[in-house]
Amino acid sequence: MRTRTGGSLRCAVAAAVVLLVSSCARLGPDETIAGDVAAQFHRALSGGDGTTACSLLAPETVRQLEQTTSTPCDQAVLDQDLPDAQTVQESQAFGRGAQVVMDGDVLFLALFDGQWEITAAGCQPDGDRPYDCTLKGS
Repeated sequence: MRTRTGGSLRCAVAAAVVLLVSSCARLGPDETIAGDVAAQFHRALSGGDGTTACSLLAPETVRQLEQTTSTPCDQAVLDQDLPDAQTVQESQAFGRGAQVVMDGDVLFLALFDGQWEITAAGCQPDGDRPYDCTLKGS
């Protein structure tokens, strides 16, 4: 008499492999959410909502902005010469960091406690050197 244990075992192993492979594809940070944060930041800026804009910045970026301007973040961020941007064109994640290219700006973000926060905005390429950013942490 022949049992189906071998066939069942093969199916179980195949299912486990598929589950493992599909879950590994999502282990990295979600760059789509980084793009959403960048877009939300620019919506806050265009709406004059400095409080929301600052809530999306990394702590070191807030500290640097307040230190260099001697003004609270919610006011200082609105006074920065940041470009207008509305649409995310590309979002890429690299480990715990992300770069979001918008129609008028390039932003850099990092993961802090599982949340994307903006570390730099108003960034322009500078030849072979790193990006030149209007708003950044140290």
